[in-house]
Amino acid sequence: MDLTSKSKFLSYILRHHPESIGLEVDQNGWADISDLITKAQKNGKKIDQDVIQEVIEKGAKQRFILSNDGNYIRAGYGHSIDVDLQLKPKRPPQKLYHGTAQYNVDAILDEGISSQSRNFVHLSATKEEAKNVGGRHGHPVILGIQALKMYEDGIEFYQSESEKSIWLTNFVSSKYIIEGD
Repeated sequence: MDLTSKSKFLSYILRHHPESIGLEVDQNGWADISDLITKAQKNGKKIDQDVIQEVIEKGAKQRFILSNDGNYIRAGYGHSIDVDLQLKPKRPPQKLYHGTAQYNVDAILDEGISSQSRNFVHLSATKEEAKNVGGRHGHPVILGIQALKMYEDGIEFYQSESEKSIWLTNFVSSKYIIEGD
């Protein structure tokens, strides 16, 4: 299993389906690392402490957080399961970006950006990062988001604990979206 596959496996388990290997996460998304390793191995995945450390330290995407004592792990963002990451609202930069595929643009400009199956809408701090996100689904289109205006209008933003260039919010109304930016 290469580094990307390991990271995707941990994302699948910690963000979406811990029950698929019989793992329990607490209300804040934390999973006991020894339990994760044992249950992953029983399900044919060669995961150990070194693999987890490698994904955290060398993964292209900083998705995971270790507890202060090093005994627990959780995904820092991207959950579809019901967890409370205990994030504190934070003032965003003036502009953030959303990367999407061309075939989504008309609907987004009409209806806004919803979190769909995730707990939050994910926005990027840079155009390049948004381009990478959008490129996963086809020809990427980068949309500018008037984040500071949203914030000033009373909409809360959160910054990912694990990946500081990822910003989270509940919904982006189309009135805050700038096409071609």
